[in-house]
Amino acid sequence: MDSSPPSVDLHGLKPDQALRRLSQALHAARVRGARRLLVITGRGHGNATGKPVLRGRVEAWLRGPEGRAQGVRGLDRARGGGALDVHLR
Repeated sequence: MDSSPPSVDLHGLKPDQALRRLSQALHAARVRGARRLLVITGRGHGNATGKPVLRGRVEAWLRGPEGRAQGVRGLDRARGGGALDVHLR
């Protein structure tokens, strides 16, 4: 049995699109009984400004009331900062 957590790849999406996809992925992970979700945001260096945008928005959303309502109990940066390991209730 594979013990790796489910994942969702958000890089390349606009922030609003990414948050919608993230919400869907969190719901699906909880329905399946997953305790973690790997959220791939990328490092943010591929956008026009060369500065991370998506990761900050995603982290704030996960740590805020929306994330808590989706069952998020914590998160850690993973894969050199290009992903988040989200812990679920």
